[in-house]
Amino acid sequence: MHNLYKNIAPEDMRRILDYCHRNTIKNGGLFEVYSTPGEDVHMVIVSSCSEDEPLERFRPLGAFYCNYLHPGSVSIEDEDPYHDGTPSTRRHVEAVKQVVDLLIQHGYPGVKIRFNDLPALRASNKMNR
Repeated sequence: MHNLYKNIAPEDMRRILDYCHRNTIKNGGLFEVYSTPGEDVHMVIVSSCSEDEPLERFRPLGAFYCNYLHPGSVSIEDEDPYHDGTPSTRRHVEAVKQVVDLLIQHGYPGVKIRFNDLPALRASNKMNR
C-alpha cells in the first residue's frame, strides 16, 4: 500500500535525489536510485549495513518514492494498518521514514550523514542481542 509520507518543495526533492545519486552503494553510500525514463518519478532503495562490513553485506532496508503520487510527494510502501505485519517490517518502515527526514534536513552537497545510528535500527539491534 503506497502512502504519502511528506510533501516537499521541488528544489528539496532535487537536492535529496542528488544526495542519493552521489551516495550510491558503488560510491560507499547506502542508496540505489531507479528513475522512470522520461518522467520525474524515482524509487530510492535504502540499504542497511555496518560501516565496517564489506559491500557484499549490504541488505535492502526498504524504499521510498519521489513524485510517484504527485510532484513533490515522498511516499513509502507501508503496511496495511489491518495487516498483522512482523515487528521487523514495521521497524524497517520507521527507519526509511527516519532516512527521509535526515535527507530533507541534512542532505546537502558535502554533508556526510551517519545513518547507522537510526533509532528504529538501534531498537532492533538491542532486541536481537
